[in-house]
This record gives sequence, structure tokens and C-alpha cells, in this order.
Amino acid sequence: MLAEVLAVGSAVAAGSAVVAQQRATHELGGAADRRLLRRPWWLAGTGASIVASALQAVALAEGAVVVVQALLATAVAWTTVGESLLARRRPGRGPLLGVVLAMAGPVLVVVLLGDVAGEGPVDLTSTPVLLSLLGVGVVVAAGLAGARLRPGPPGALGLALACGAGYGLAASLLAVVARDPGAVLTDPQHALAAVLLVIVGPASFVTSQRALARARRAGPVVTVILLVDPLVATVIGATWFGERIALDAPTTTGIVLAAGLAVLGVRLLDPAPDPVPAR
Repeated sequence: MLAEVLAVGSAVAAGSAVVAQQRATHELGGAADRRLLRRPWWLAGTGASIVASALQAVALAEGAVVVVQALLATAVAWTTVGESLLARRRPGRGPLLGVVLAMAGPVLVVVLLGDVAGEGPVDLTSTPVLLSLLGVGVVVAAGLAGARLRPGPPGALGLALACGAGYGLAASLLAVVARDPGAVLTDPQHALAAVLLVIVGPASFVTSQRALARARRAGPVVTVILLVDPLVATVIGATWFGERIALDAPTTTGIVLAAGLAVLGVRLLDPAPDPVPAR
């Protein structure tokens, strides 16, 4: 239960960070330069991001990767809640329903997953782990290639695919480091995990920003990221940590439906823009 509570706290902090940083950028007319470093809202957002990362690390040290990542997907709903509170306005019926679904979907997934059994420490040099890393690399390469072949907004989904895979891998690397932080200084495998985390984490974040910058709408990009991230985390969790989920037909159907509710919620949070009238 501790991991679940910490994961929700991380999601709240992450959503708050987005709201604060967007507010700071808005105050500068959309500019993103060094002046942001002097804006109180930007500093508050940076602090919230640090809190979110710390809570995620502790959650991953205590619980299963797939459970933590699923609950972190509620961050998009908390962002909408934070925006409404900051603007002192109540969201419309569509966004309000979106918030409910975007929160309820991941929570239902976690409830249906039940207890996720895991094994001991991971061997980063084992064949299954190396194959999983290769698989993630293939997904990332495919996403980046798709973005390169489809310039403009259509390529944003390719970047989102690469970002989601990167986030899933980064969470697994963070779990390795967080479960035995002291080993980073003594164990070559933990040191390697820490180095990869420093590379993969920021690279995935930058990719998400590029995807959002290229997209006409944030909803499809966020949806792809929120779907791919837990899927990759599930595969890696099973391969690296021996996480096992007891699934039957009703449970699997319920998880798929719950994920669908989360996706629908995200789409309601990002309504289609009004059509431009013909001239």
C-alpha cells in the first residue's frame, strides 16, 4: 500500500509541476529562456518535479514497476485539477468527466492487477535483460524513424512512442538504483544502471517536449505515452524483477476496459479545437 500512496503523491507533484511551469512560461509570453530561472512559478515547478522524482524512486523501491507506473499516469488528470484551482474556475462537464476517468482508469487497473509477485535483484548482464534492452531500443528507433519520415504534426506520435518506451525503461532503471542505492558505489551493475538512468531519463523528457511541440493537440501524444510506458514497464518488470501477474479472462478484460477509460479521459481533457471557418 505504501508504494501505491507514494505513486499517487508523485503523480500529484508531477501534475503540479507542469501547472507551475506552464504559468511561468505564460508570464513570459511563451518564451523559454534563462529568464525562467528567476520566475517564482518556475522555481516552484522545479521543486515539485524534484519531489515527484523522489516519491517515484521510493515507490519503485517498495512496489512493483507496473503498479507504480500505472498510477503515475494519473498525473495528467492532476494537471487539469491544478489548472482549474489556479484559475479559480470549475472545469466544464467534459473535462470534469475526463478527470474522473483519467484517475479511475489507472486505479482500476491497479486494483485488478492485485498482488504482483517479484523475485530478487536483477542481473543486468543476463540474456533476458539484454534482449529486453534490445527490444526497447528497437521500439525507440522505430518511433524516431517514424518521426523523421513524417515531418510536422504527424511525426509527433512517433516521438511519443519513443518517449513512452524510454519512460518505461527509465522507471525500471530507477527501481534498480532505488532498491539498493549504496550499491551504486560498489557494484558495477548498479553503477551502470545509474549511468543509463541519467541518460535515458532526460532524453525521454526532451523527446516528450519535442512531441508536444510538433503535435496539433496534446491528447493523442499523451495517450500514446501513457499506454506505452506501463506496457514497457510490465515487460521489463517481468523480465528483470520476475514480477508475475495472475491473469484470467475476466481480469484481462477488466484491465483492457479500465485502460480504455483512462484513454477516453485523456481525450476529454484535450478537446478538439474549434474548426477554422472557411473563407
